[in-house]
Amino acid sequence: MTAPAVARPWSPGAADLPRAAASFVRDQAVRIRRAAPLGAILFTALMAHAAVAPHLAVRGAAPDVLLVGDYHSLVACQRFMASLLGQLSGRDGRANVLGLEAVYSAAQPVLDEWWGGALDEDSLRTRLRFARDWGYDWQPYSELLAVARQECAGVWGLDSEPRFDLRRVRVRDRHMAERVLEIRRTHPKARAVVFVGESHLAPGHLPLLLREAGERVFTILQNVDALYWQVVEGGGSYPAPVSLDEGVACVFNASPLEKYESYQDYLDRW
Repeated sequence: MTAPAVARPWSPGAADLPRAAASFVRDQAVRIRRAAPLGAILFTALMAHAAVAPHLAVRGAAPDVLLVGDYHSLVACQRFMASLLGQLSGRDGRANVLGLEAVYSAAQPVLDEWWGGALDEDSLRTRLRFARDWGYDWQPYSELLAVARQECAGVWGLDSEPRFDLRRVRVRDRHMAERVLEIRRTHPKARAVVFVGESHLAPGHLPLLLREAGERVFTILQNVDALYWQVVEGGGSYPAPVSLDEGVACVFNASPLEKYESYQDYLDRW
């Protein structure tokens, strides 16, 4: 009998991330404005009323759902997410619940066992079938989970099949939206912090579904190419964060070359 083919984990690096960026830059005709240094204002503005920092498009009260983009092969993205959780912790008295695309919602009982102390890290990785079902480096996600265990009120898996069929991305969007809404129902006073690939964060995808459900949403993208080339300056440092219309910001912790080198390194390991 012929062994079944193993599906290669999908990354938005080759196609979907540029399309997501284009939807912001062209279709939505966003107006880019230079934001203040990240540590000084951006996080404070996310946690406060829009009047605190009117240059950020956070409308009304502080967001109940914070969407953060992940480029799965780029370690800097997972480390930014871990850092963000640490900065959010205790910022406004609200608890945070982390939602991860990297974990199927069907694996929630495994996450719960680990959260309760019944599983160590190696057992968690094995029981999640992380190498098979996700396929990216475990270490940065392990570090993120360790921070979440210290800083969050829970960790939830968000994703569903079919993970490797790009024609069914919207099916997964709807499932993720339902999971985020379930987080909000289960933890009504907490903020849902959602870490997913940026193809899910295009305006007509997860942000729209959650806003239509009545949630206040803010989106933080990472390292979007089309934005990077508009704001990059000389001197060898990454661009400062930028804020966009409609409750979206973008931070930079890698160049486009570093992003795609990370994806090539990932492919080379297969």
